[in-house]
Amino acid sequence: MDNNTWALAQKAETLRLSGAYEQAIEKFEELQKSDSDNAWINAHLGTTYYQLMDYGKAEKYLTKAVEKNHKYLWAHAHLGETYRLRAITENDKEQKNESIKSALRHFKTALDHKAPENSNYGWALAHLGATYRLKITLDKNKLAKNEIDEKSKKQALNYLDRAIELMPTYAWAWGMRSTVHRLAQEYEESLWDLGVETQISPDMETLQHSPSPVPFLVSRRVSLYEHAFLFFYLTKIQDNSEKKERYYSGAIACAQQILILKPGDLIGQLILKVIEGTQKNEEDKLNNKFLKECKILIEKIDAKLAEICKAVLIYMIKAEPKTKHKLEMLAQAEGMSGHKLKKLVDDVLKKFPNNIEPKNIEPKNIEPNNPEIKAEAQLWLWQNFGWVEGSASALSFLADLSEVLRYFDQHYDDITGEPLPYRELALIIYDQYALERLYQTATLSEAEREKEFKKLLPSIKPLPLA
Repeated sequence: MDNNTWALAQKAETLRLSGAYEQAIEKFEELQKSDSDNAWINAHLGTTYYQLMDYGKAEKYLTKAVEKNHKYLWAHAHLGETYRLRAITENDKEQKNESIKSALRHFKTALDHKAPENSNYGWALAHLGATYRLKITLDKNKLAKNEIDEKSKKQALNYLDRAIELMPTYAWAWGMRSTVHRLAQEYEESLWDLGVETQISPDMETLQHSPSPVPFLVSRRVSLYEHAFLFFYLTKIQDNSEKKERYYSGAIACAQQILILKPGDLIGQLILKVIEGTQKNEEDKLNNKFLKECKILIEKIDAKLAEICKAVLIYMIKAEPKTKHKLEMLAQAEGMSGHKLKKLVDDVLKKFPNNIEPKNIEPKNIEPNNPEIKAEAQLWLWQNFGWVEGSASALSFLADLSEVLRYFDQHYDDITGEPLPYRELALIIYDQYALERLYQTATLSEAEREKEFKKLLPSIKPLPLA
């Protein structure tokens, strides 16, 4: 590059690092017109696209960068991150598996295939560990037996431990290691790591949206939500009544703090009711007052949840038409007759078989499986991943609340309905998340959880491990 070109490149990079991604892309694309094969330009253009959650374009430009310079380790690391993030947001089992494989391959190339203890590339080590974290719960049959992939857990911790050793103030790595311990049901260790992350990054916005080089994916790893969950999970492995009471108090305090910070947070209210209800159920203290509070909350949630779920499901069908078949099977399931979710599912199915335009939910006579429609729908799902995850979260928590209420009132159907349809719809929307929540829920005993898994597993095709 000459001096003028290099000055423009630095301006583009400054814009990227400051979060002005659209402006950065304009500059990078201007540079690319005169030097389309430049590995540096392609790598940074691709990285900017993944920060906008456009993983298709990110893959295109980062792949070109490593093809032009195979030893460009930074580009390999960010291509690995592109595939990792795509794997998180991907609900197609084969594509998820391929994305994980690709992420592992490029991260290892970025580390020059060195063992963790021999590498000093902390960022790549942390994100390679995070990729192995995704593999921990891929085997649904293991989860059904209350097991995880121990080999992947060990690999995740090896890389994250080394990353934290090299970069002890990298809050993101502490939070990610916390999730690994959580999935291993090592809740004390998980709570410790989460506490360190919170101390390093006390600003909630920093915790929720890690800045460059980590894209703005809403994270459930950190925040009061996760603290509440961890205290709640600790109650299920604690026989000491005094300690269990302490953990319940911690969980309730965190959930209440969510509502102090954001009084209208419906998910926060739902989490609080699940925790309180589980405790009251254990102590045989469920009463009509609690039931009335739940009914009021569910009425608030129903309309909002239906709106979000419908949008997510419509785009899912456009991106992957076989989603429609899953919904049709759910609509015909025995437990759906008269269930609250029946209308939601029926409303979505009425929009098809005709496809629809991304910005118009009215049916259009568009060719099924139109590549442009599928691409736009997939981009929408990537960029609105918070809605996808939020839908699966709310449905999972509603299933938990339904489990709590069924022990108290035989007419609980009037408030929530049977738990299973909620879990089945959550599974369609975001299967790995839904199964992880079921695997860890404290509202069910281990025997009850295994029974619930058996009901769900027939509809889940086994995913070959990466």
